[in-house]
Amino acid sequence: MKSSLDMRTSFFSILCMLFLAPLWSQSSSNPNEAYEYFNEAIGYFKAKDFRKAVVYYSKAIKVDPAYTKAYFNRGSAKLNVKDFDGAIRDFDRVIELDENFAKAHMYKGYTHMQLKENKKASKALSKAISLDPTLTKAYINRGSIQLKVKNYELAIDDYSSAIDLDPDVASTYYNRGLCHQKLKNLSGAIEDFTSALDIKPGYGPAHRARGKVYLTSEKYEDAISDFTASLRKKPNDALTVYYRGYAKLQIEDLSGANTDFAMALQIDPTHKSSMKNKAITSFQLGKFEEATQDYTNLIKNDSQNPELWVNRGITFLKVEDYQSALKDFSQAIDLKKDFAEAYFNRANAFSKLNKNEQACKDMKNSARHGYQPAYGHINSLCN
Repeated sequence: MKSSLDMRTSFFSILCMLFLAPLWSQSSSNPNEAYEYFNEAIGYFKAKDFRKAVVYYSKAIKVDPAYTKAYFNRGSAKLNVKDFDGAIRDFDRVIELDENFAKAHMYKGYTHMQLKENKKASKALSKAISLDPTLTKAYINRGSIQLKVKNYELAIDDYSSAIDLDPDVASTYYNRGLCHQKLKNLSGAIEDFTSALDIKPGYGPAHRARGKVYLTSEKYEDAISDFTASLRKKPNDALTVYYRGYAKLQIEDLSGANTDFAMALQIDPTHKSSMKNKAITSFQLGKFEEATQDYTNLIKNDSQNPELWVNRGITFLKVEDYQSALKDFSQAIDLKKDFAEAYFNRANAFSKLNKNEQACKDMKNSARHGYQPAYGHINSLCN
């Protein structure tokens, strides 16, 4: 069940704190001019015109080349326009000017995360934490790196530290829940996903994740409820619709399951698990023509699978299309010479067409390949 199943991580907003106080270095020839540019940059930053903000922070830096806060804010503005290399250069300059500037290390780490440079990111975030152990977002982002590289225990430690500092962030519980789920600590996962939902009711990803844990725990009614809640937020998620259909199938709600599998296929016509289960439920509901089409779609994607040919052949038997059934059973036998069930069903098709000699031969082949039901039919077909 992505799938495998699909992982989300939550990072902090890249809109950093703006430094409004008129701080400038002692080396500035005109501190008022540097501050004026800095203040204009803040206005552009607040208006989310980050490129203009970069221009004015640069003007402040040109007037005062040691203006620490201007480098830091310019790095954040560059981060917002995805100039990651430029942002790192600015955060490095901040650290040169003030090596104990914890947030510069933290934002540098976050920028390395955007470049998928996890080792560099983790090192910078760890430095930030060592300088300021109250930086909640540094723990969250380092935890997200550990989650990505599958160090789930370390990720749990970081998320737990973040929760101790700020217990009101739903995404932190959600991510810790994912770690517990990966470690098969299902009760811990459910507890964290529930905490996320307590903080943020209707949080779709938490409903979906908790639903998957309930599904694994065979709590199918609870799973259905969570998948339904998740779909209110994201109705076109084929995998979630499939999961709900699968849960319904487990409680023998065949009609509901069939509807969900059909819905999943409307969203994603290539979803193989939905195709397979739609075919099964269509057959079980007596919708043999639908089942025939379902198996046809499966065969288009996997024509070398003999079981699919047999299953479609059986649906042809149900609608009394014996010639089509014969062709499918023969194709299955061509693909798998010792396929006892294919011989058994082809014998049935031959019998319906009053071709008893061929039926007898196939039934004997079925028995020879070990299919127990065949033994009881040999005498009636072969005498």
